[in-house]
Amino acid sequence: MGLFRSFKKFKKRIAIIDQEYLNLSYKEVLKETDKLKKKIKNRCLILIVSENSIGSLLAYIFCTLNNQVAIIIDSKTTNSNILKIFKNYQPNYVFLSKKKGNIFKKICSEKYTFFDQILLKNKKSRKQKLNKNLSLLLSTSGSMGSIKFVKLSKINLKHNTDSIIKYLKLTNKDTAITNLPISYSYMLSVINTHLEVGASVIISKYSLVEKEFWKTLKSSKITSLNGVPYTYEILLKIGLKNIKIDTLKYLTHAGGKIEKKMLKKIIKFCDKNNLKFFSMYGQTEASPRISYLKPEFSEKKLGSIGKGTPGNKIYLVDNLGKKIFKPLTEGEIICEGKNVFMGYSKNYEDLIEPNKENYKLKTGDLGFFDKDGFFYLTSRISKIAKIFGNRVDLGALENFMSQKGYKIACLSNNKKIFIFVEKKYKKINLINVISKITNLNISSFELIKLKYLPRTPNNKISYNELKKLDDRL
Repeated sequence: MGLFRSFKKFKKRIAIIDQEYLNLSYKEVLKETDKLKKKIKNRCLILIVSENSIGSLLAYIFCTLNNQVAIIIDSKTTNSNILKIFKNYQPNYVFLSKKKGNIFKKICSEKYTFFDQILLKNKKSRKQKLNKNLSLLLSTSGSMGSIKFVKLSKINLKHNTDSIIKYLKLTNKDTAITNLPISYSYMLSVINTHLEVGASVIISKYSLVEKEFWKTLKSSKITSLNGVPYTYEILLKIGLKNIKIDTLKYLTHAGGKIEKKMLKKIIKFCDKNNLKFFSMYGQTEASPRISYLKPEFSEKKLGSIGKGTPGNKIYLVDNLGKKIFKPLTEGEIICEGKNVFMGYSKNYEDLIEPNKENYKLKTGDLGFFDKDGFFYLTSRISKIAKIFGNRVDLGALENFMSQKGYKIACLSNNKKIFIFVEKKYKKINLINVISKITNLNISSFELIKLKYLPRTPNNKISYNELKKLDDRL
């Protein structure tokens, strides 16, 4: 069981649309990946330092089709962090752009030029001990360079891909665009689902704020646009009318909570323009989709993450691990299904280990369900602080302040709450407002002003970067 086993069936259908190279049919994709089979003959570990490019995407497809194990990291990862990952995992081969090739000059030899990528071979390459079911390693920290990766099996990826295809009703007539990094599990799931049904994927290296992206979008025949909250913030600023494309059928959202005020505007736009809006929830550990909200419930169940995806079960447990049956009672969200990952790895020695999770994921997210069984997120367990014995939900605080027009990020060492904010706000006003909301003394807070809040490649606030700004965290 694995992905992309039907490529031969799709033959002349267009698989990849690229502005810099010729568009590739499924038959041509197989032809190009067959060239790599001659260079990499045995099952091994392959590091892909990925960009939104045809070479990176074909490298991933090659690995998936040929039972290789891929580690995908973003090309924005610093050279030192790339080398740290290389040292810990000792991949046999590396795919990366020509401009980045020099970082491996002493430890790898050049093997092959492949579109915009080069294939390098580890000079100290050795036979890796790899679990027979292992297929993919993805980071949960964007381009931060963490050595901790999520291990995903062929079964995980196939199960989740089929599940998404089912509820989105995807067909070979659909077309998606890569407006997020392909190293991001959400974007990769969009690619997987489209290629699995013989649909098309437009490779775009441009962001929503670049003219080239909109030029591509207007000239293409996309049927969906997929975004994180930050994507929709930009779309609302520049005007949702810009995505009025005749072929567009639906929008999807994942990767974090959208403010209700913004959500209402998006739903109103979709209703007015006969578009479906799918709100989704997931984690990389779930390959990555956990739940979705059907478009017909977007208004009635505003802000809900919906119910479990097909073949997937979600429920709540209390802090003693007991299952919660009473509506509107907060607990940790648990996910059970064949999409749940094999476990984490920190080096190549962890790649032989059997599945440690038994298809059960403790998400670390707190939430509740209503009387109709629809789930809602409230916070992260890790976002709960205790200040002088008082429980403070930092996630809820961020959301509340966001609705008041303040963009903040909060961290705590359980002695103080550190509030990171962009410079446009007045310190005393902000602290006073937060003090009143939390019923904590002003001395419980410390405000740190930044030019911009740091973000990961998928535009979430980077709390790892914020922690580095103060030794007390």
